[in-house]
Amino acid sequence: MKLSHRLGARNAGPAWGLAFGLVVTLIGVGLWCVAKLSLTAGRFDEPLAVAAVLVGVFAVIYAAHELRHR
Repeated sequence: MKLSHRLGARNAGPAWGLAFGLVVTLIGVGLWCVAKLSLTAGRFDEPLAVAAVLVGVFAVIYAAHELRHR
């Protein structure tokens, strides 16, 4: 029997995904605020913030779906 078949904690992945998604979303919101309020914002600051928010939101939605599914 493989080691992965013997592991019993099946909710750890979605829980970590939920935490990761929330952290990335908060980082994206912070980057967006810095980009909007800064006078020396670069060209890629705002698109990077939007991308981080989207990745975070998708991760939260997927992890929440997996937690509800189990």
